[in-house]
Amino acid sequence: MENFRDWQDSGRCYTRKAFLKINPTAELKGACDDVILYDSGHYIQGLFDGSWYECNTNRSKDIEEVEKNLFLEKVAKK
Repeated sequence: MENFRDWQDSGRCYTRKAFLKINPTAELKGACDDVILYDSGHYIQGLFDGSWYECNTNRSKDIEEVEKNLFLEKVAKK
């Protein structure tokens, strides 16, 4: 991806069940309801409490905050 906005726009939302059909080895939190999958192969979990989770150090009620952290820490460094 060229930049954050292009990468962000590549995100596609799946239900937990649909995501596990295409990625059966993914380790999702028990509280995961939805998943946003990006073209880079990274994903963010939507949890029942309304927060977004990528890893223990990247969780927020603000999806864009989680996306920016993920992009800067894992996608842009590639």
